[in-house]
Amino acid sequence: MAVDDNVLPSPSPPPPPPPRIVVVALALTRSALVPMLAARRVLRVAARAFPYLAFALAWAISAASAAKIVARRAWGEGSAPFLFLQAFTSGAYKVCAYSFLVLLALAVLLLCGLCVAYVIAVLSGRGPEFQKRALGAITWESNSFRLPRMAVLGFITVVPFFALVVAGLLLAMMSHVEGSVSQGEMVGFVIVDVGFFGMHATSCVLIIPALALGAWRFDQADRKAQSQSC
Repeated sequence: MAVDDNVLPSPSPPPPPPPRIVVVALALTRSALVPMLAARRVLRVAARAFPYLAFALAWAISAASAAKIVARRAWGEGSAPFLFLQAFTSGAYKVCAYSFLVLLALAVLLLCGLCVAYVIAVLSGRGPEFQKRALGAITWESNSFRLPRMAVLGFITVVPFFALVVAGLLLAMMSHVEGSVSQGEMVGFVIVDVGFFGMHATSCVLIIPALALGAWRFDQADRKAQSQSC
């Protein structure tokens, strides 16, 4: 009996639907990616803004510390300007610490979300796809941040003032007299204040503005490179 060549072969049966656990795992992966990506965006914005906040707080703390030395020498430690500057520096330190803790909490939250989402993706067999989508944007920059020349000049300028602080402390220690304040001890404390004032003033005038400007230029160059690569 001849077989008709025009008879089409029977179509292959459709593939079986994926197991329910795979469907659930995929749904969990998608639901975990949404908050993780949102946290990554928030962390990226916070990471870009935190250095400028830190520079502003550092400048304010250095300026207030220099002014506090002048206020203590001019009006005493119980004067209103000295107490105000002391409260201001204490508040600035707290703001800086709280900002760092918030940024650290965001980073920990992002890391935990990445770990959970990666485990779910591996269980569903989509680990490489998850790495490409979630971790593809994390790259190391070849051009690292360079210390500005003005900041280097500021650090060099700080060294003599630091030497003044050490010399003043040594003079005050060697001139110490039990039960009274000697003239050498008073001179030593004056030298210490001059050294600290010079260090804070140099930070306000040279170091912190140069570092902030260098960070801003680096950030602009990084954004320009990312826009050109897209």
